[in-house]
This record gives sequence, structure tokens and C-alpha cells, in this order.
Amino acid sequence: CSSNTERKNCIEMAGNEVMQLQRRLAMDDSDTGRHSREFQPLSKTRKAQTFAGDAQSLAHLRRRFERSNFVSTRQEAVKKLSRRTPSVGKAYVVIVDAFSTGACLAYEAAKRGYGLIHVLSLEPSDELANMVPAHLRGALEWSKTLHVDLSIPMHQGAKKLADQLEKLIELHDGRLAAIFPGAETGVKLADYLSACIAENPENFGTTKLATNGTRLTEARRNKSEMGDAVRKAGVRAVRQLKATTWKPVQNWLANDWQLFDDHTECQLIVKPMESAGSDGVTLCHSPADVRNAIHNLVGSINGLGQTNEGVLVQEFLSGTEYVIDGVSRDNIHKVVAIWEYDRRPTNGAGFVLHGQKLLSGEHPVVQKLVPYAAKVLTALDLKYGPSHMEVKLTPHPDPKTRAENPQITDPCLVEVGARCHGAEGFWISIADDACGRNQCVAACEAYLDPNSFDKLPPLPPAPLYNAACIKYLLTHKRGLLKSIHPKALETITQLESYRGHEIFIKVGADVIPTKDCFSWAGCVKLVNPTDEGLQRDYNIIEQLCLDGLWDITE
Repeated sequence: CSSNTERKNCIEMAGNEVMQLQRRLAMDDSDTGRHSREFQPLSKTRKAQTFAGDAQSLAHLRRRFERSNFVSTRQEAVKKLSRRTPSVGKAYVVIVDAFSTGACLAYEAAKRGYGLIHVLSLEPSDELANMVPAHLRGALEWSKTLHVDLSIPMHQGAKKLADQLEKLIELHDGRLAAIFPGAETGVKLADYLSACIAENPENFGTTKLATNGTRLTEARRNKSEMGDAVRKAGVRAVRQLKATTWKPVQNWLANDWQLFDDHTECQLIVKPMESAGSDGVTLCHSPADVRNAIHNLVGSINGLGQTNEGVLVQEFLSGTEYVIDGVSRDNIHKVVAIWEYDRRPTNGAGFVLHGQKLLSGEHPVVQKLVPYAAKVLTALDLKYGPSHMEVKLTPHPDPKTRAENPQITDPCLVEVGARCHGAEGFWISIADDACGRNQCVAACEAYLDPNSFDKLPPLPPAPLYNAACIKYLLTHKRGLLKSIHPKALETITQLESYRGHEIFIKVGADVIPTKDCFSWAGCVKLVNPTDEGLQRDYNIIEQLCLDGLWDITE
């Protein structure tokens, strides 16, 4: 602090954080496990108003993650973590591909005193490096970083990594506590590595290592095999066909859908078999559209930096889409958060995500979604760790039931990721404010703290402590970003619900209309004591994205 005024403000902000921590700890010791939440607008709390990259914002983010004392520099944050962990007999966790929320998961484990080992399943790239939350770049102290050998089959690469880990654990007289999939790209390798080590856990200083095994690894990652495995278990999933060329799709459309002409009207989805964030998801209105989508996607590089080896052609599911964020241990599944997606056709794309809102455990859809989600996880043999499931409530599949009562809806799986909710963990603080907990903490408990997992409620709070959502910032023009209008941005930061924002695009850069999560221009966190107040501020931001926030020269 460079002045008495700044010092006073910093002490006040740190005091607010400590009081929040004390209230949280007091409630954590109770039987309910619920946290007290008192809504305060930012104008009262004086919290940093942006997560766009300046020093004050990064310090605020670090305080939010530390949940305690004020930290003024990144170096101090790293030193504080390193002092809290012993150097001998240490327990380690492995995070496979600690990108996006995987980095937040690593941070949470480090706060609990675990040493961090990073395993990479892919060649490092700028795209993947940019998926690490800005406030955690350089703030994680890795004991070791290992790379899988991409020149050999994955099971052999996992065995080779296991040998390296065994030597590392023995050298430090430590033990291996868990293997986390950090991002979607790390799901397969995390399965193979944990299964390999679980065969002889005593070599790694432990008696048991949690693993989902490899029997259904492909089904937990490949969207085609995922649907097949779920349907085989008698659970509804989207009808689909995987393909690398047009011919088998043409036959499938003719035999199963009676679509014989290129220009017959229909609604079908074409998407990459392995990607994320709505990347490449294409709504097609005719067989000709399907053929063009296959041509554009097969062989292209997806948003995760991987080559699309094939596509899925799926039935179009109408209805509202929900996300179920869960954690599992020993086949016991608990739901940490349920989000309702605001997806709409935008900028020529069929499923642009405008925002996502948290739902309470008493919401009417919960009684349908949660039992269904448990059946899906069991069908995929996902016994341990986090899950991020997308489900649509669609019209009932039986025509007679649908005709008699069109209001009846039925859950149908879109896809599920065997990892935490992504979006670089931007949602974590509002999940805390609305639900009193977040998936990263719950995932650590599932892997590392069985007693805390047992106390974890099976559903989100009813009601929520606050209404909360994320509003994504969209662009609607292609061109050069000349400026971000300060008055429009100030309008956003002065909203009652405002809790923080991040801008992804830079002035002077070329921008494109938002069509998926990789082309969002930014996002805003909103928390409000009422649903009405939350929706009002959401609508204001939506209008500013259309007119007022961006100055783009076509």
C-alpha cells in the first residue's frame, strides 16, 4: 500500500474476507453443512471490479482462492502455499492436463497440503496454455512435470509414466494419494494411469488408489461410444451415428430417417466426436447440410488442439438444456450444482450459450434430472471423481404419451465429461455464493477426504442462498475491435448483481461473431438476492453486447 487510505481499504477488504471465512467455518461445523450468505453489492464491499488482468484484480482473485489473508503479489501466494506443505513423507496428487478448471483443482489440492505432479497427455501448445486461468499462471508449484510418450499406445505410455512416478515417490519417501483428470483431454490417460497404479498401490506408498478403470474409458470420452453404452444400459440417450465419410451417413439417413433427397427438410446435429464447448456443433436442416458439415469437420483441428478424426450425426433434441455437476466416490453420486443453459440460435450457429443460471435443489426439474444422471454415471462406470453432464428435457419419446400429454418431458443425455465443469473456473465464486460449495472442493473431498464426502449434501441447497448466473459477452460482427466503450463497461460494473468480469478479446485484434465458447468475448458474474434483480441485470448486459459495448470496424 502506498498511502494510509489504501492501507485502510486493504485492511477493510481483508477483514471482510476473514469474516466470511469465520461464518463459513462455523456453518461447516454444523450438521447442515450450509454456509451463511449475506448479499452485499460491490459498492459496499469495495471488492475489485474486474478480472481482466491488472494487479489489483489478480490480488483479489488470489484472496478469493485463499479465503483468508490479503496477498499482494503472486510470489507471496506461492511462498505461502509452499510453507504449508511438508518436504518429507509428503502425499502427492497427479493432475493430468491441468488446464481450465484442472488448474483450480490443483490449487485446491495444494491448499490441503498435497504436492502437485503435472502429467501432460498432449504436446504443449499456446492454445492449451491460454486455457489456464490467468490468476493461476505461474502460481502453482509443481514438484514435477511429466509427459506421456505419444509414440507408443496409451496403455504402454501409462505404464512408462507409472514407472517414473514410482521412482519419484520413492525418492521423496512419499505416497500417491490420487490421480485427477484436469481437463477433457486428460480423461483417457487419467483412467489408464490410475488403473495401472491401482494394480500395485503399495509401490506408491498407499493401500488403494481410486480408479474408474479402463473398461469404459472410450465411452467416457468418445461421444459415440458414450451414447451406445448408455442405451445398452436401458437409459435414454440421443440417437446417433459416427462416421468419417458421407456414404454411411447417407445410408443411415435413408434407412432410419427416410431422408432420400438432399434437400428434404430435417433437423440433425453434426459434431466432432472428441471436443468441448460446443466447438464445431452444427445444426443441419437438410442432408446436404449434413454432408457439408462432415466435409468441414473431418480432418480439421478442434478447439482442444486435436485433429477431428470423425463426427457424430445426431437427432436434434428440442427442449431446455441443463448441466449437472456431480462428484462420485465408490459409486455414490452427489450433485453439487445444477445449471440451466440459455442456448439460442445466434450469428448463424444453432446453439450459442448466452448464459447459465444456478438452480436450487427444490426446483421442479431436479426430481427428473438427478435420478437420471445417476443412471448415466452408473452406465458409464464412473465410480470416482467429478462429472459434468449435459442433459435436455425433451418431449416424451413415446408418440402416444406425447399426444395425450404434450407437457410431459423426459431427460435425454447430450454428453457427459468425466471431469470438472470447465470455463477456467470462472463460475467457482458464484457457486460458493449461491450453493455454499463448489465442484472443485467437492471433487477433492471425493478423492482425498471420505469423511467430508460423506457429509456432503446430495443436492444443492433449497432454496439457494442467492440467485446467481454467468452472463457471457457475445460479439455480433466480424472485424477489428477498435475499442471497448468505457461507459458501457462502467454500466455493467455498477449493476447491483455485478460480482466480476473478464474480457477475452483485445483492442486492436480481429474478432468474429460468437458461435461457441471459444469465441466468447468475455463473461460477467452476477449474484443477486432476488431472481427478478438477477434477470434485470442479465438483460441489460445482453442489450449492451448488441449495441454499446463493442466498437468493431467491419
